[in-house]
Amino acid sequence: MEIRKVGIVGVGPRGGYALERLILELAKQRSLTNIHISLFEATGYFGNGHVYNLNQNPANWINITERVLDIKGRKSIEIDNLKIPSFPSYHEWLQKDEASFMKEIKDSYPPRIKMGEFLTQRFQSLVQPLILKGIVSLHVEEVLDVKLLNSNKIQIVSNKEVYDDFEEVLLTIGHQKTKLSDQIKEWDNYAKNLAGVNLYKYPYPLSDFLTHKSFNKDVKIGIRGFGLAFVDVMRAIAKEFGEFIVENEKTQLITYKTKHSIEGMLVPFSLDGLPLVPKPINGQVDKIFQPTSSDLEEFENRIGDKQIQKAAESPRFLLTAFADTASKIYFELSNSNKPQEISKTEVEKLIVNWLRDQSFEHATITSKIQSAEKSMRDFVGMATGEEEISLDFCIGQVWRHFQPSIYKKLSYNECSDDVFEEIIALDESTKRYSYGPPVESIQQIIALVEAKVLNLNLVTDPNIELTQNGWELSNSKKSSIVTMMIDCVLDAPRIKSVKTSVVNNLLSDGIIKAVHDKLGVATDENGYLIPENKDRSIPIALLGRLAKGTVIGVDAILECLGDRPRKWAEKAAGNHVKWVENNEKFEK
Repeated sequence: MEIRKVGIVGVGPRGGYALERLILELAKQRSLTNIHISLFEATGYFGNGHVYNLNQNPANWINITERVLDIKGRKSIEIDNLKIPSFPSYHEWLQKDEASFMKEIKDSYPPRIKMGEFLTQRFQSLVQPLILKGIVSLHVEEVLDVKLLNSNKIQIVSNKEVYDDFEEVLLTIGHQKTKLSDQIKEWDNYAKNLAGVNLYKYPYPLSDFLTHKSFNKDVKIGIRGFGLAFVDVMRAIAKEFGEFIVENEKTQLITYKTKHSIEGMLVPFSLDGLPLVPKPINGQVDKIFQPTSSDLEEFENRIGDKQIQKAAESPRFLLTAFADTASKIYFELSNSNKPQEISKTEVEKLIVNWLRDQSFEHATITSKIQSAEKSMRDFVGMATGEEEISLDFCIGQVWRHFQPSIYKKLSYNECSDDVFEEIIALDESTKRYSYGPPVESIQQIIALVEAKVLNLNLVTDPNIELTQNGWELSNSKKSSIVTMMIDCVLDAPRIKSVKTSVVNNLLSDGIIKAVHDKLGVATDENGYLIPENKDRSIPIALLGRLAKGTVIGVDAILECLGDRPRKWAEKAAGNHVKWVENNEKFEK
């Protein structure tokens, strides 16, 4: 019998886990025969991908505490003289349990290289026996095109070779570069034509600017964006010239010490100038924001109702379901800032109003008018249990606990495309709170402000003029000229803006279609592409951020190693079993 060929394009955490699930499903059905799986990963970082590569700067931290990284282990596989060893869960690999996590003064947010080590070890323990058996092959190649041939076979074109006769292909290609904005195009031309001025269009790898000849104690650096990538960039630069010293373990109060004169070196800015909000410092503080299992079940039942989704003209059904529980948690806090006379119904209305429009002001909500530094200090106090908790801080932390339920129940929903686009935008708007960094990161920012290394005077939408001396950032009161600019605003997954050839070719061939102008690709519940012509069946699946618009919640590491790769693997294994059975009948 001939060999059935399957390709996986992009073998970072999601692609590596998809392979693992496929092998487990095939072994379960005793059908790990007559198959060859070709793995394509342009970076060569198989199993961990470029985000968790082992060569990156340790200033890049993972943004989820190890306490909640519930990554299950893998059981051993023994079938037809093939032996694949078991692999421990992440917590077993760390040799820590829930009780020890809950006793910690502060949650641990490790550098990405640590997660990379876990993912690499897990992948290698899986793939080496498969390579020896000729079931899997690794290709350090960039895939340029994926073509559906008239025979319904698939052709993969890489930068090195053309591969034919694949029966099916999975794309887990992750973050793709998009077309540059008009502002960045203008800055790019400006920097290319002016000596001593340097633009970095992407923040990673950090080594690109840290090793540049113009990177020294006298450089002034503008940082476009005030989010998570900014934190990595800020920390890496600061550590080149000094050190952070923890003065108080309980609050992670930090000072920054340097021997260099680097006043005003870092000048971050964003459209709204609003700072990130730290997550609770440890499991004990976080516990007060956690909904009960019955709250979660009721919430999932309400937002998962297909009739309600189909009738929805806005995300209100999600907002009201959330506000019901979030208001209850806010009322139960022993140290909230709620006024004595306010009712639960009034708080529910405040929650809905704020989630609809975060410029909404109220006495219970942290004002956006106050300075970024004041807000960061206030939020640190809340995250460490030292200050009264504002309603917006409570909303953000409760939303974080509800996100897995939102992602599960609202992926592949019955809402209209426009309503789902609003839901995704709503979730994105909460991420300043729900995806916030650890307290330690915010304390590092505050320490750099106190040391006068970080200049927050221009953080809110400054005027920007291109001069002969560099970018001049100014407002009505202050100005600063920077000669190095780092863009830390990461691209949104808008399929029509992606500029990589494999995506553009799939679009032009009609193999993929955009869900919405602002979103990604249409896929079915198993991850397989839904083409322009719905009567057509296409044996190509796509998992990850480019499917944002059919699914919600695609970037987190727990989503990479979650249900979606498992569902694809179950369907893909079933496809293989049918293929083997059909071929056996044909041969008879």
